[in-house]
Amino acid sequence: MFRTNLKIAWRNLVKDKQFTFINVLGLSAGLACSLLIFLWVKDELSYDKFFANEDRIYKLMENNSEESSGLLSDAVKQQIPGVKYAAAVAPSNWFPQYTLSVGDKNIKANGQYTGKDYFHIFSFKLIEGKKNGVLENKNSIVLSDELAKKLFGSTENIIGKPVRFDQATTFYVSGVFEKVPKHSSQQFDFVLSFEYFKIIKDWVTRWENKGPHNYILLDQKTDIKAFNKKVSNIIAVNFGDTTSKVSAARFSDLYLHNNYGNNAKSAGRIEYVRLFSILAIFILVIACINFMNLSTAKASGRLKEIGIKKVIGADRKQLIFQFLSESLLLTLLATVLAAAIAILLLPAFNQITGKQIILNFDTTIIVYLIVIILGTGLLAGSYPALYLSKFNPLSVLKGKLHTSAAEVLSRKGLVVFQFTLSTILIVAVMVIYQQIQLIQNTDAGYNKNNILRLSVEGNIRGKEKEFIAELKNIPGVVNASSTLHKMIGHGYSHYGMNWPGKDPSSELIFEAFEVDYDFIETMGMQIKEGRSFSRSFGADSTKIVLNETAAKMMGLKDPVGKNILKFGNKMQIIGVVKDFHFESLHEPIKPCYLSLLPGNTIVARVQVNNERQTIAAIGRLYENYNPGLPFTFNFLEEAYQKQYESETRVSALSKYFAGLAIVISCLGLFGLAAFTAQKRRKEIAVRKVIGASVINITTMLSKDFLKLIFISLTLALPAAGWLMSNWLQSYAYRIRITPYIFVITGLSIILITLFTISFQAIKAAMANPVKSLKTE
Repeated sequence: MFRTNLKIAWRNLVKDKQFTFINVLGLSAGLACSLLIFLWVKDELSYDKFFANEDRIYKLMENNSEESSGLLSDAVKQQIPGVKYAAAVAPSNWFPQYTLSVGDKNIKANGQYTGKDYFHIFSFKLIEGKKNGVLENKNSIVLSDELAKKLFGSTENIIGKPVRFDQATTFYVSGVFEKVPKHSSQQFDFVLSFEYFKIIKDWVTRWENKGPHNYILLDQKTDIKAFNKKVSNIIAVNFGDTTSKVSAARFSDLYLHNNYGNNAKSAGRIEYVRLFSILAIFILVIACINFMNLSTAKASGRLKEIGIKKVIGADRKQLIFQFLSESLLLTLLATVLAAAIAILLLPAFNQITGKQIILNFDTTIIVYLIVIILGTGLLAGSYPALYLSKFNPLSVLKGKLHTSAAEVLSRKGLVVFQFTLSTILIVAVMVIYQQIQLIQNTDAGYNKNNILRLSVEGNIRGKEKEFIAELKNIPGVVNASSTLHKMIGHGYSHYGMNWPGKDPSSELIFEAFEVDYDFIETMGMQIKEGRSFSRSFGADSTKIVLNETAAKMMGLKDPVGKNILKFGNKMQIIGVVKDFHFESLHEPIKPCYLSLLPGNTIVARVQVNNERQTIAAIGRLYENYNPGLPFTFNFLEEAYQKQYESETRVSALSKYFAGLAIVISCLGLFGLAAFTAQKRRKEIAVRKVIGASVINITTMLSKDFLKLIFISLTLALPAAGWLMSNWLQSYAYRIRITPYIFVITGLSIILITLFTISFQAIKAAMANPVKSLKTE
């Protein structure tokens, strides 16, 4: 029986090739798209979940910021019960790539400074060395196995061997760890002791300075809510600052929830996970609606077949099984095709998303596909199986049964629903695109283009002035300077500033930009009041330049010439620079100041259209100072744009997926238009015989579908406006959603609909009426 039903199901599918093609193509495209999104979401949700004791690793947040004092972790471990291990970290993204040297081998690598408990908190596997000892010594270095092989050719018998760091300091190998997994938000090639970092950067040993990240591993019985109550005022206890509150955030949540407010998870990458999850559901629902709509429409045209089968002895169970078999077979074909499409598209998908996703048919994927096959197949087959199979065969054969009003309404309702979803997707894509354009074109407050950056290392260290002077003499170099700040994201921030009229109860946190002469000019910043740093005025080491936000928040109307105290040292304000963005546009501009102190990063503005020759000349100058060391550099604009990689990728993927959703919807509409034209062919023939023109017939067949589209637009446009307004709230600087977006979307949907249904409508209108009437 099963084999017979399968054969009949296959014959029915082959008999109507157009229906089968449209249905399989629409469903497989939707399934492939949702499968790719499912893989992306699964990949995002797996970050930082691989650590042992992952549920007990927490990051200490100060006023909802991950940057806090370098003293915090030790204080929490010593003073708050329930903490097993604690470590401060100066993360790798603070620093440029350093040069590690062994013999004549010079390798560029990323590293970070961590407290001695680091490998107890994070279970990165140590191949050589022990957790208790690898960071006990200030002169220790722990290498990844990959870096160890590059430097020593092996990971064995290298404990105690020297490694020259940045051509300046010698460290000794104390351990080797397995390469950091790709699903770790912390990426580094080597680890140095945070105790050594305290020696070279003593600012981290003061409570008022913010920067390091602090991690803890709680005891198994520690209750996080009770712990957060105890730890809240630890800075007040140790430093007297009652404005700073500390809380612990679960580390594995931070990759997705990288914005925290009121000590609660909010925003961050999770917004994109939710956005794409909704997108996958939308596309899957649209594809399934298409499948069910076309399947039920096709089934309602098989009433005579059902009547004949019942007359010759088929019972209701056999008919139910027959229809469900056909539906499940069609869904299975679509799913197999969808998996093949997903595999073919995966390389391109990885390139767009910047991931390395592999489609492994593990338990999760198999369960996902089985649910789709059974759910879609059974839902689509349930109408003909349960509804049509119950009719009296004589009534069916005499043609006394007609499509019910409920069936028609449900089919129309499904069309309205899928086009409502498609319209929302189009509006979302337009808003996301315009927001990305705003981000890319917003004035940063300085000229970020053609700024080349390279590290102060090797023989350049201590000779920065000479190097920069020679750099400026290279044809094609417009200007050059140095800085301690990356210009992108946070660097070093602190409070402890006092000025005339300051409210004693408030503490303003300033971002510190320590720069050399000519930095403001090199970066193309604008002085709004006063002057920049200049050698013409003698030593400017006790002078300071504020940004506009700092001057405003300090309440200084005429700041130039006023004296302020920085950690008790008198500094004179000599200028105010126009506000500039050093964080992403998700954040408002914060108060900052610039002070004179040469940094570890050299910045040079390169002349436009002369980059290649200029970079080659800079490379030769670098080689003169550091023979044998690799010359590496980057451009500031690349780092600036990298802040918005997620948004750019979301924008690109949204365009593809929204386009696919429209195509799937139109495939369904095309199929329904064909079905409607076929069902009304007698009516169309009669109308033509009594004088109806092609335009009259085309209009008659099109207007019902257009009514449904107008209903969809009425529902979708307000909903899309509300949804995207909420999405834009995560940006401090955002576009305004204008009526133009809704008008373009509405017109696009109407034109696409007309184009889709016009082919079938015109074809039906031009058919020979005599032939149509004969078949009836």
